[in-house]
Amino acid sequence: MPHSHLPHSLVSRKKTPHKQTLAIAMLGGAMTIVSLTACAADAVDTFATAPGFAEVDYDSLVGDDYYSAERFPGSGASVFMPDADLVAPVRAMLLMDAHEAPVQHSRYLVTYDLHSDRDDPYATSAQVEITRINLGEAFREDAMQGVPLEHQGPPEAFGIGPHVSWRFDMSPIQGMSSHVVKASRRELSDAAVAKLDCLGAPCAQLDSPEGPDGDWLVRDQPGPSVDYRAVTVEGPAPAYVVDQMLSVMMGEDGPRPTGPADPQRKPQFTFVVSVNAGGQDVMTTGLGRDSVVFDDAIGTVWVKTSQFSDTPGEISELQQARSR
Repeated sequence: MPHSHLPHSLVSRKKTPHKQTLAIAMLGGAMTIVSLTACAADAVDTFATAPGFAEVDYDSLVGDDYYSAERFPGSGASVFMPDADLVAPVRAMLLMDAHEAPVQHSRYLVTYDLHSDRDDPYATSAQVEITRINLGEAFREDAMQGVPLEHQGPPEAFGIGPHVSWRFDMSPIQGMSSHVVKASRRELSDAAVAKLDCLGAPCAQLDSPEGPDGDWLVRDQPGPSVDYRAVTVEGPAPAYVVDQMLSVMMGEDGPRPTGPADPQRKPQFTFVVSVNAGGQDVMTTGLGRDSVVFDDAIGTVWVKTSQFSDTPGEISELQQARSR
C-alpha cells in the first residue's frame, strides 16, 4: 500500500521547503524574483478570468484584517508569513472567508487541481474554485414550518447575504507555497445554485451529502497543517475541514500535479463543507473525493468528517477499487 493511503497516524504531512525557496530567491536577487513571477504568469490561463468573474486585487485580501493575531495566533514569530506552507485550497478558503461577511448557515463547494507547466514539469500551478452557498433562507423556511407568521423570526436572524463563487490561480513564489497570482469573484442567483451538484446531492438542500456506501474506516483526526485559528466555539473553520480531508487523502506524499491544465478535465479534488445546514445548528460536516489516485489498485478515495461545535470530531476514509 503506498504511503498516501496509510492511516494518518502512521504518516506525517510533508512540508513544502519554502524556506529553501526563499533563500534561493534572496541569493538570486531581484532578477530571480522577476523570473519566478513571469513563470507564474505564463501558467495562468482563463480560469480566473472566466465570464462573470470580476478580478479581486490581491492587496485587498492580505491586509491586517487577514493577518490578524486572532486568525494566526503565531503571527510574527517567524520571518516567514504564517500561511506560507498552506496548500492552495486551504489558503484560498481562509482568504475568501476573511473577505466575505460571515453567514450562519452555509455550504461550500470546493474544487482543486494542481497542474504542471507544459514546458517545465517541475513548475506547478493550482486552480481553486470555492462556491459558498447561503442556506439561511432555506434553513429559516424549514425551521418556521408550522410557526404562525406573526411569530416567525426575520430573515436577518438566519443570515442575509449573496451566494458567491471565487476562483484562484496560485503558484509557489517567493517563499509562499500558494501565492495568489490571480483571484476573482462573482455572485450567483438562486436559480444557478439550484443546478449545482455537491457530490451527488443538490447543493441547495439542507441535508448534507453522505458519500457512497462502503467500508468506511475511522482515521485519526489531523491537526491544522500550520498555526491558524482552526476551531472556535461555533465549530471548525471550513478551511480546516478541507485541510483535514486533504491530510487524510494525501498523507506524507502531498498533492501531486495531474499534468498540464486542461479545461475539459474534471478537477482531481472536490470537497463539500456544510456549516449548520440542518438538524443540529452547531454541526459542521465535510465530504471529499480524490478522483485521480496514483495507485494501481485504488481508483477513488473518499473522506468524510463531522464535528459538533468545538468538541472533537470524527473523520473516516473509503478507498474504492480501480475499475478494470
